[in-house]
Amino acid sequence: MAESSTAVSPHPEETSSHRVLLTGATGFIGQHLTRQLLDAGHEVLAVVRPARRHVPIDTRATVLRADLLDPVAIGDAVSRSTAVIHVAGAVRGATKKDFVDVNVDGVKVMRDAVLQATQRGEKPRPFLLMSSLAASIPDLSEYSASKRAGEELVTGTPELRWTAIRPPAVYGPGDRELRPLLQLLHLGIAIIPGNPRQRLSFVHVNDLAAACVSWLAHHHLLEHRVFTIDDGRPGGYDWPAILDEVCARRLVRLVIPPPLLEVLGRVNGWLADRLGRAPMLSPGKVRELMNPSWVGTDNGTDSEGNAAFTKDTGWQPVWRLGAGVRQTLGQTS
Repeated sequence: MAESSTAVSPHPEETSSHRVLLTGATGFIGQHLTRQLLDAGHEVLAVVRPARRHVPIDTRATVLRADLLDPVAIGDAVSRSTAVIHVAGAVRGATKKDFVDVNVDGVKVMRDAVLQATQRGEKPRPFLLMSSLAASIPDLSEYSASKRAGEELVTGTPELRWTAIRPPAVYGPGDRELRPLLQLLHLGIAIIPGNPRQRLSFVHVNDLAAACVSWLAHHHLLEHRVFTIDDGRPGGYDWPAILDEVCARRLVRLVIPPPLLEVLGRVNGWLADRLGRAPMLSPGKVRELMNPSWVGTDNGTDSEGNAAFTKDTGWQPVWRLGAGVRQTLGQTS
């Protein structure tokens, strides 16, 4: 892993490979995306917080130490790039500010830096924002509101060569959020949180990363468009379909009643506030769990789906849920 402060020309020549400024490179999605970008022949300039000394990142990447809310440092980083992929985001938070700092203010700093680089006469950079399917229902939770607000900062800027992707539930090797649930499901223990009639869509992290690499090769066709992509199963999955895909055997099926889930959310939020920690199960997260559908086609018409993205990039998802879960749990390569 290289760390460099050597200046790079602010007017890079147009080539098939890019020098990609990537935020969130040390996270779950970012690590997979870094590897795929490098394997595809691109350079990766990974923005890493100055305080993080030991970072889980491909050694072929160049680490740039910068705080996401530091406009000078981010501006310098942008000037060294030919494309920007903004993945960094907060999925947990004890307060609204925890989400806004990263999902809104962090996006604004990056957006402004990309615009200012163009205004200085530098070559315009394609900009991909990793949003969330939650942004399609901004009134649901503080998280979903922050993701929508961050989106609107970008989509409301026509001078920017932007594209936004709204993934649904992302899983795969290295995932810490969904893995415990998937592990239980594979063992035949189905703990259904709150709404047994809920429909869900999924995307494997390798497919999501591949979509981002495909965007980079075809960004000129995807400007000013929002895409909700998934694993390609029409209508997503209801819980019986999830159990059919994932469970190796049927042992236990437990539905957590909504009132109990709400109590757990309030208690967990209260404890997290007292302990100064960011809770995963909060009142807002409970509302997300109770939402009847997390399938892109069910949540409004302000984004395009797999078919449109595939038409202009050639990308197609490879991993279906059953095989993807087995691979995630280390049972296949």
